[in-house]
This record gives sequence, C-alpha cells and structure tokens, in this order.
Amino acid sequence: MSHIMPQTFRVFAPATISISLLLSVSACTNKQLYKAGQSYQKSECERSALSDVQFTQCKEIEAKRFEDYERERQAALEKP
Repeated sequence: MSHIMPQTFRVFAPATISISLLLSVSACTNKQLYKAGQSYQKSECERSALSDVQFTQCKEIEAKRFEDYERERQAALEKP
C-alpha cells in the first residue's frame, strides 16, 4: 500500500496544482502567490521522491512564514 500512495499522488498532484494556480491567479495577493509557490515546491519534492523515506521527508517540510519571507525580501531589496 505504501507504494500506491506515492504513485497515485504523482499522477494527480500536477493537475491539482495547475488548477489551483489557475483559479488563484485572477485575484492573488503576494501572500497567496507565495503560499501557492511553497505548495508547488513541496509537491515537486514529493513527486520526485525516490523512496518512501524521501516522500515522508517532503511531507514534513515546514514552509517559511510569508511574513518572514517578506521581511527578508525587503531587506535584500534595500541593499545596494
């Protein structure tokens, strides 16, 4: 059963992500776009996992809070 879950996820994840991104593009805030990107990154990690251990590690990825990301982004933009 553990091998079925990753295979099934690999089939449906790209379509789900694409649909989610399409629906959210019409009125996205920076925070929504950031979260969509984080979700996509995590899904790609899971999709490319070569073992159940790697797949589990992808599930445990903690995304950086948007507020922390935005603070770092602003600081980088202010540097000469």
